[in-house]
Amino acid sequence: MRMRQATLQCFVLLLAPGGALLLLAYLRVREWLYPQSPPVEPQLAGSPFARVNFESEDGLNIAAWYAPPPIPEGSAVLLLHGHGGNRDQLLCHARYLLAAGYGTLLIDFRNHGDSAGDRTSMGAHEIKDGRAAYRFLEGQANVARIALWGHSMGGAVACALMSEVDAAALFVDATFTDFPSIVRHGVIARGLPASPTSEILTTLYGFLSGSDWNALRPADQLAALDKPALLFHGSEDPIIPLAEAEGMAAANPLIRLSIFEGGGHSDLYDLDPQRYRSETLAYLRDCFAALSNE
Repeated sequence: MRMRQATLQCFVLLLAPGGALLLLAYLRVREWLYPQSPPVEPQLAGSPFARVNFESEDGLNIAAWYAPPPIPEGSAVLLLHGHGGNRDQLLCHARYLLAAGYGTLLIDFRNHGDSAGDRTSMGAHEIKDGRAAYRFLEGQANVARIALWGHSMGGAVACALMSEVDAAALFVDATFTDFPSIVRHGVIARGLPASPTSEILTTLYGFLSGSDWNALRPADQLAALDKPALLFHGSEDPIIPLAEAEGMAAANPLIRLSIFEGGGHSDLYDLDPQRYRSETLAYLRDCFAALSNE
């Protein structure tokens, strides 16, 4: 009897680390599935941004703000936020774009802000929201050209969308090469064994979110791009190392990488607003001018 008890105790002790790892993995995956997106602040009277709604490809209600181009046959920029964000966080970009003569559409991805949905898939299903937003802009009478901007998860969606549509320009801020790479970096940063922790997290999240990670590979989509693209990245990004952005830029001569020294994952605009605005607007002018000359 004592021998059985001792054997059982040893077996439980051996399983305990694995059980703890699975529990940690599940808790981490819940954070990814159900991010705490902050509430969206209502626009003040007289704001140029009007509330609009449209359906994603799978029928979810997507909330957005839209400001049309101030001129007929104008250009518009679709702005896509990152994981846990909302369209409020895009206003700093939308305001200077609008002042420069571009229309803007700022959306809340599913399960963020005021949009419907009960889980987040780090871009794998959010691409359906991006496609619906792009179609909304295509349906506006005074929009002749569309550019795509995205941060992190929104950048991954922008890259995927760029591979499907005839957008005029693509610029992304702190996006990743693929989802498994984010998981791997995060696991290593926390001092956990890269394998099998990364594989457990990726598989569990893919299963619970119903996602196919092979379909969302910004690095591959950027490498195949046949138009110029602008990548912003911080030298001290704790989530997506600069080396990933450098690798994506090196894979395609049409990609220009703009490195913000000391920048993190979500603070590049705040770090140097004037530089961010000037580089963005110069890039857009060049892209739209190239289209006009075709």
